[in-house]
Amino acid sequence: RNGLVMPGYSVVGTLANHLLSEPKEIQTSGGDWVAVNLTITYVSFSAHSDFTQTSEFISATRPRHVIHVHGGEEEMKRLARALAKQYSPKEVEFLTPQNCQPVQLRFPGEKIARVVGSLAEEEPSDGAPLEAL
Repeated sequence: RNGLVMPGYSVVGTLANHLLSEPKEIQTSGGDWVAVNLTITYVSFSAHSDFTQTSEFISATRPRHVIHVHGGEEEMKRLARALAKQYSPKEVEFLTPQNCQPVQLRFPGEKIARVVGSLAEEEPSDGAPLEAL
């Protein structure tokens, strides 16, 4: 028999999350329907840091921005709100974008960065945002 072991959390609306409901068939990205001929087992596992570890990391590194990109929307927002209580908004900005949502970061003063790949193909104009994958 075929099997799938799903370790850790899966976001609602993703194929991984849908598979946990053990559907009889799923739709491929090409639009075809295929049978799901396997057993699906969920195993609770996470190698992520908890609130205390995340807070200690922020205190040690003092970033200007913290962007939560992994986990459910409400869980990310709850963590961001709890962390934001410990820091002034002038010190750290906490962001919780939705999947594929662009994020704009503001940095005071002039910053110089070395770039490679598609960002280096064209010289940016002053004040223009830089975007890349």
